Amino acid sequence: MTTSQILKSIADDTRLAIIRKLSSEKSQVACSDIVNDCSIALKLSQPTMSHHFSKLVQSGVILERKAGKEKLYSLNRDLLSGIGINPDKL
Repeated sequence: MTTSQILKSIADDTRLAIIRKLSSEKSQVACSDIVNDCSIALKLSQPTMSHHFSKLVQSGVILERKAGKEKLYSLNRDLLSGIGINPDKL
């Protein structure tokens, strides 16, 4: 991923809100929990939220790990800091 592709993936208010939410989490978060929380907070449907999460995973901004049947998400702080973004300051 190039820097411009990463920046394009986060240049969306919904995705930026997702990044802010994940930056407040200190460990991995269950997909069902974070998608539901963001869906309620942003007043968007679950399929819409899943689309935004998918875009962030594809760009590498969010790391996805499977644990059994559950997906776990975490913010890729190394990627963001590598392009000069401090997620705690967003």
